Amino acid sequence: MAKGMDLSISNATKFYGNFKAVDSVNLDVRKGEFLTILGPSGSGKTSLLKLIAGFEELTSGSIQLNDQDITRKKPYERDIGMVFQNYALFPHMTIGDNVAYPLKLRGVSKQEIKERVHNILELVHLGHLIDRYPKQLSGGQQQRVAIARAIVFNPPLLLLDEPLGALDKNLRERMQLEIKHIQQQIGITTISVTHDQAEALTMSDRICVMNHGRIEQVSSPEEIYQFPQNRFIAEFIGEINLLGGEVTGTEQDSSIVRLMGDAGVSVRAHGAKSHQEQVYVALRPENVHVAQEAGQYENALSVAVEEKIYLGDCIKLKTKTTFGQELTVRVPVGYAHSLQPGETITLGWNHGDAITIPYEADAS
Repeated sequence: MAKGMDLSISNATKFYGNFKAVDSVNLDVRKGEFLTILGPSGSGKTSLLKLIAGFEELTSGSIQLNDQDITRKKPYERDIGMVFQNYALFPHMTIGDNVAYPLKLRGVSKQEIKERVHNILELVHLGHLIDRYPKQLSGGQQQRVAIARAIVFNPPLLLLDEPLGALDKNLRERMQLEIKHIQQQIGITTISVTHDQAEALTMSDRICVMNHGRIEQVSSPEEIYQFPQNRFIAEFIGEINLLGGEVTGTEQDSSIVRLMGDAGVSVRAHGAKSHQEQVYVALRPENVHVAQEAGQYENALSVAVEEKIYLGDCIKLKTKTTFGQELTVRVPVGYAHSLQPGETITLGWNHGDAITIPYEADAS
C-alpha cells in the first residue's frame, strides 16, 4: 500500500501576466497528513494545487517531495495521484480497467495488476462492481473509483481538487468520512482543495486558509475554528459575532474590553493585548445564551430580538444591542417559541467563550 511522504513548499510565487495568484507561500505538509487548502474563489488555492501537481510552473520558489526537488519536473515525472471534481473516468472502460490503467502505463505485470486492482477495489468497497461501467455507478461510487485509480500505483502524494463538489449534501457528508477513512488506512499524504468549510473541518488533520494568494493561517480544525487569527478567518470559518471594542485592562487569563455604549466584558486572553488597543470580541452563536436570571453569566448584554429563523434543530435569533451592533444566537426550538421580534432579552456568555482578534477598520 501507498506510504505518504513529506512535501515542502518554499517561497512559491505564481504570476499570470501581472496578476499574482500565489504570493510567497511557505508550507510544509507532514508525512501521512491530510491537509486541506481552504479559501474562497480567487484565493489561490487551486493555483497552488496545480503548482504541486506540475500543471503550472512556478514563477519563483521551490517544491520538494521527500527531500527531492520537483520544481521543474513534468506532471508524469512527479508520479502524484490526483482526483478531479468530475472524476475523469474513462466511460468506455470497466471499473476494473479504469483502475488498472495507471498500472498498465507503468508496465506492471498482468498478474500484479490483477492483484492490485482487486485489493484496492476491496478497500473502497467496490470489488463487486469491477465489471461495470462508470455510467452504471452512482456519484459516490464513481468518486471511490477515481480515488482507487489515483492510489493504486502507490503514489507518494494524493491531490484532491474539490473532490465532493459534484455530490448532493447528504452524499457529500457521507463521502467526507469515507475518504478520510481510506486515507488513514493507507497512510498516504493527502492535500485537498475546497471552499467548503464544513468539509475542511470534518476531513482535515490541519487546514491551510488562503486569501488573495497568501496563507492566512495553518492550524488544526479546532484551532482554526476556536482561535482565528484575524477577521477574514473568523468570518470565513463558520458563523461568528464580532463586537468592536477597546482593551481597558487585563486580569489573570482575561482581557477586559469596553464595547460601544460603554458595556464592559471579560474575554479569554489570546495573544498579548495592549491597553487601549482596538479589538473585536469574537463570539460564536452557539456560545451565546439567553440569560434566565441576573448574574447567570460573567458577561451580559441587553438586546432587542429582530428576527427568528427556524433551522430544524434550533432557532437562530438575530438581535441588536442598544448601541447598534448585531448579535446572533442559536437557542433550542422549544424555548425560542415564546420569543418574539421586538422583545428585549438579555444575552450572556462566560469569558472563556469568546476571544479577541485584531480590529480591522476596512476588512475585505
